Amino acid sequence: MGEIIKHQSTAKLPATKQCFLAEYSPAKCVRVFQQENTPARTLKSAAPTLGSIRREYSEDFQIAYISVWIVNLNDFVNALRKMSPDQIEETATIIVQEYPYLNLADINLVFRRIKKGEFGQLFAEIDGMKVLSWFEQYACERARAASEISMSHADQFKQDLPRISNAKAENKIKNLQAIGLHIQEQAKHANE
Repeated sequence: MGEIIKHQSTAKLPATKQCFLAEYSPAKCVRVFQQENTPARTLKSAAPTLGSIRREYSEDFQIAYISVWIVNLNDFVNALRKMSPDQIEETATIIVQEYPYLNLADINLVFRRIKKGEFGQLFAEIDGMKVLSWFEQYACERARAASEISMSHADQFKQDLPRISNAKAENKIKNLQAIGLHIQEQAKHANE
C-alpha cells in the first residue's frame, strides 16, 4: 500500500506545565473548543493530542491532566457515589494508554457529552467502567467520521482525476479508499 499520512497535532505546546494547565484547563477548553462539536470537527482541530502531551511533558503529567478532567466530571455530576482518587487515576491511566491519538477537542467533546447526558443519565454512581465505555463509544464514532472524511477525499480526488489522470493519481485514490474501508472495519470490530 502506498503512503499513509497520519494526522498529527500542529499545536505548539506551552513551554511549561503550569502554562499548559492555565491554557487548557477543562473550563477554558469548554470555551476554546466549543465549535468542535462533532468528531469530524475535532479531527480537523489543531489541538494537542494526548500523545503529544506525553512526549512534551511526561506520562505522569498526562495522567494527572486527564485526572483533572475526571475530577471536574466527578464534581459536576450529582451522583450518590462518586469516584475515589484511586479510581480516577486508574481510569485516567487507561484513557491515555488506549486513546493517545485523541486531541483536547476530542477530550472536551466526550466530557461535554457526558455532562449533557448524551451517553445516558447518571443517577446512582459514576465509575471508571462507565467513563471508559463512553470513551469507547466516542472512539468508534470518531473512527466512522474519519472513514467518511477519507472516503470523501477519495471521491473528490476521483472527480479531479480527468485533469490529473496518471498511475500515481489512481494509486492515491485506491489508497484513500483503502484507508477509509480499513477505518470502517476497525469501527465495526470495536462495536462488537
